Amino acid sequence: MAKTKIDYDTVVAATSGDALAAGAVLDYFNDFMDGLCTGFYTDADGFWDYGIDLSMKSFMQAKLLRAMLRFKP
Repeated sequence: MAKTKIDYDTVVAATSGDALAAGAVLDYFNDFMDGLCTGFYTDADGFWDYGIDLSMKSFMQAKLLRAMLRFKP
């Protein structure tokens, strides 16, 4: 099943600081970020693991939120 595109009004609301709209944008890009953050990484105990690097994902989410707030529609 194809993912529906996010509409322009939601993006504009997210850029103006609407928390629900920002959450919708983060949800839209969630699977994409999971794919980018999946791989081998070192966990907190120093062991290698394969999966989603949650620290990298939270970094990417923070960058997306900052970019949304700087965006001028």
